[in-house]
Amino acid sequence: MKTASLILLIAAVLACSSVAAKTYRWVDENGVTVYSQSPPPSGAATEIKPPPPPAISPEEAWRKLNAQKQKLEDLREDRELEKKAAGEKKAEADRLKNNCEAAKRNLAGYIARPHARQKGADGEYRYITEEARQERMKQAKEQIKENCR
Repeated sequence: MKTASLILLIAAVLACSSVAAKTYRWVDENGVTVYSQSPPPSGAATEIKPPPPPAISPEEAWRKLNAQKQKLEDLREDRELEKKAAGEKKAEADRLKNNCEAAKRNLAGYIARPHARQKGADGEYRYITEEARQERMKQAKEQIKENCR
């Protein structure tokens, strides 16, 4: 029991003495800057004070670091989602533009050619009726209204 207490006391003294050690800086006769825990023989040295302890504990620092990492990862995911959404929006705009142009071409064709022909199921071309032409013009106008914005 006494041995364990003695070892503990010696360890505590050594720990305290190393914490209280001072650091000195001086330039020797060769112009070399020297850092040491003992002052030079000449006594002309500058005492260096240790930096202050950290403002937060290591555990708190890890928590903050992990929170920053998570925030960065969330921002990356948000950017990727925005990029994907922008691509989808562009694709939708292109689709609408193509549909709009096709509907305008169809309408112009029905207006320019009152006697339009259509290929039947048997492969034969037949003229469409005026009622069918008017119905297709109406559908083309609806498609223009829907796709041309």
